[in-house]
Amino acid sequence: MDQQGNDGWILVETLGDAPTVIAEGTRQRQCRPLGNVYRGRTLALVAGTIASVQASRQPARVLLGETVNGIGLVVARPVLGPGGDVLAVQVFTAPADRSPPAPHRAAGWEWNLSASAGPRRTRWTQEFRKLYGVSDTRPPHAYFGLADLYRRVPRISDIAVLMERVDNARPGESLSGELIARRDDGTLRLVRFVRRAVDTPEGVTLRGVDHDITDRTDAGELAVRIMDSDVAATVHSVAGVHAALVDSYHGYAIKWITAPLPGLSAEVEGGQVSLLHGDDLGAVRPHEPARLPGVARVSMADGSWAPHAVRAFPVPGYGSTPVVMVTFSAARPEQHSQHVGRGRCAVPDCQLA
Repeated sequence: MDQQGNDGWILVETLGDAPTVIAEGTRQRQCRPLGNVYRGRTLALVAGTIASVQASRQPARVLLGETVNGIGLVVARPVLGPGGDVLAVQVFTAPADRSPPAPHRAAGWEWNLSASAGPRRTRWTQEFRKLYGVSDTRPPHAYFGLADLYRRVPRISDIAVLMERVDNARPGESLSGELIARRDDGTLRLVRFVRRAVDTPEGVTLRGVDHDITDRTDAGELAVRIMDSDVAATVHSVAGVHAALVDSYHGYAIKWITAPLPGLSAEVEGGQVSLLHGDDLGAVRPHEPARLPGVARVSMADGSWAPHAVRAFPVPGYGSTPVVMVTFSAARPEQHSQHVGRGRCAVPDCQLA
């Protein structure tokens, strides 16, 4: 195995028919077969250790009585999903006298894609919460909405690319990529993800392994890369309006571009419950006469519906999900219109940078 730029750890995804390598240290690997990384007796040794971890769901440490191709020690750690399934295994190989360094943080989570499940719901492991620095104290098996998830993804373009690829995911299909995450304490991380659609009793579910690879870059570079998103949030705040990406067919929040509207329940803010009254969705749906400007009632935590002046701007790049950027204000519609302008699209020329 090529050790250049590698700390001895590899990350092996185990959701498919055979284990595949998705990272060597922080170096990306495009789901390489295990046999492309190891050969002969070493391959049999590593594959057997992975199979043992999959069966037991427990870490394994194998100290060999003899050196095999320079390897005398194999350490393996499972990456579990919310249901306890082994989504991946972290494997360290080295001479017997070498102690393994701490592996880069890897965490599992899942996303129910079934239409019958209502708004798309995600479940996070404790390791996932640690990776993203989540301060939310909901119970370990609680569901989170997409706005909960994407609160930690500053760049709208990252969200658009992911959602477009997920929209029509079929069992067995996988996707991978990178995104910049902002932890709840404000620090930035670079995350590599691999996700695969699988059949479950609840319907098609996307199971994913996210892998912190921040060591590959620096915080200053990440801050520059999210500058456009931060500027957009600041502009809306200065204008005195709130803004969110919303599924215009169902009224669920997908991503808050500014701070969320005050007075919402955690379920509404996070995208598990519709933000907008069903009878008012015409005010935000593309091609509806009342779209710009309009009034829509917002679901409040006390059970009331608070009217807000809204403007909606189509956002491309989300597959069949009809996403709009909605701005909210307590001002009268004509005043709100002056606040946020008369653009027809949330991004220039309807292109995401």
